[in-house]
Formats: sequence, structure tokens, C-alpha cells
Amino acid sequence: MLKKVLFALPWFVAGGLTFVVIVLLNDNSRLGADNEALGELRLRYQEQVRLNARQREEFEGRIQQLQSNLQSAQNQMANLSEALQEAREMMEPVAQQVMDRISAGTTDNPATQ
Repeated sequence: MLKKVLFALPWFVAGGLTFVVIVLLNDNSRLGADNEALGELRLRYQEQVRLNARQREEFEGRIQQLQSNLQSAQNQMANLSEALQEAREMMEPVAQQVMDRISAGTTDNPATQ
């Protein structure tokens, strides 16, 4: 009986080791495929990061251009407002003269007098 056990023991050990080797080879194969997939994902991620960086630079450039345009428009509005105020101030005496003449009943052109 002991001889049978001693004879069968190496076969069980060899069978167990073979099973472990097969499991490890399967795991290794699966991990290799996972590693390859991760490598592809890493490349896509790096490309997306580069694309995002380029887009960010473009957007920042556009924002600067828009801010410059806005500042220019604000300056133009301030200049137009100032010109309008000056025109109003220049027209007040003429408008007053016209109103005075209308009140007095004279319809002559104030520019001719």
C-alpha cells in the first residue's frame, strides 16, 4: 500500500503542477492582452491630451481676441458718447433760438440773421 501511495504521489504532484502551469499561462496570456489594450488606451489618451491642449490654446487666443474687440468697442462707444454730448451742447443755443423765434411768432431762418 505504501508503495502504491509513493508511486501515485509523484503523478498527483505532476498533475497539480501541470494544472498550476496551465492556469498561470492562461493568466499570463490574459494579462498580456490586457496590457496591450491598456497600451492602446494610453496612446489614445495621450493623443486626446494633445488635442485638448491645442484646443485650449486656440480658445485662449480667441478669448484674447474677443477681449481686445470688446475693449475697442467700449472705447468707440465712449468716443461716440462724448461726441454726442458735444453735439448736444453745440445745438442747445440754436435750439433755444428756434424755440424763442417760434414763441415770438417769427419763422425766419436763424442762420440768415
